[in-house]
Amino acid sequence: MTPADGRTRALLVVACVPVMAVGVVPPRLSGAAGGAAAPAGAGSLPAVVTLAAAVLLIGLGTLPALGAAPSPMAVGVVGGVWAAASLVAAWARAADQVGVGVGEVALGQFSEGMRHGAPDLVAATCALAVIGWACADLITDTSVPVQSVAVLGGVGLVAVAISAHPGTHAVMPVLVAVHALAAAWWCGTLAALVLSVRGRSGWARSLPRFSELAPWAVLALVPTGVVSAIIELGSVSSLFTTGYGLIVVGKSVGLGLLVAIAARHRRRWVPDAARHRGTENQAIRRAATQLAVMAVVLGLAVGLSVTAP
Repeated sequence: MTPADGRTRALLVVACVPVMAVGVVPPRLSGAAGGAAAPAGAGSLPAVVTLAAAVLLIGLGTLPALGAAPSPMAVGVVGGVWAAASLVAAWARAADQVGVGVGEVALGQFSEGMRHGAPDLVAATCALAVIGWACADLITDTSVPVQSVAVLGGVGLVAVAISAHPGTHAVMPVLVAVHALAAAWWCGTLAALVLSVRGRSGWARSLPRFSELAPWAVLALVPTGVVSAIIELGSVSSLFTTGYGLIVVGKSVGLGLLVAIAARHRRRWVPDAARHRGTENQAIRRAATQLAVMAVVLGLAVGLSVTAP
């Protein structure tokens, strides 16, 4: 079988976006059922795209640690998508704040929203900086480490994540930041591997290293998520009596399934890849399976961020 080309790989990664959007549907339903604010339809899709782009940039920027390198063109395209989605998300948020439809927002109202909406401004600025990095790498001799792309992605992601989970406890911003960055690295790096790694030798080099680091991301992800949920919900009964709690349950089930899949891959796929067994297409299919579950969990996270506890 012919190895998957770049377009097929890109389509597999892009397909995660509508899967993430599917993950937003249960939060909207549970929010309505539980009396909490459900995510606005106009803002959900750009929020999903914004999150997906930032997560992928974090993964692309950390590929050198795994013995791989991203395409500057891919980085630039993802940065452009991030910038556009951030502006659309800001526009939808401005419409929600003013109480009008998306098509009825005046430019002045949008500008006012951007001036007071620091997270959107930070994300858009970081996205433009990523585009600048890609242009400089492609058309000049300037050499700026690609890790700077991961830093920019992380800054933009954390700014939006913290604003979506303000909380009342002083430790919440730290918990949210660590949780978001751990999830983004785990999901984004696997997606970046699908986009960038070529041949069995490439997977033999990069996948074992990814497998060594992934448990540390999970160790950061799980406790910060648990503590954040405890702070936000206040009681165990709220898990099943509020829309927010039901989303937490769904996200926890998805995360448990994801950890089980990752553990199975660690026992079977990683040793096979290290020994150059199996085809490149098999590696991509296994990664795509895990990415699909990751996308649903990230979609639930988007819904969680816009649902009141």
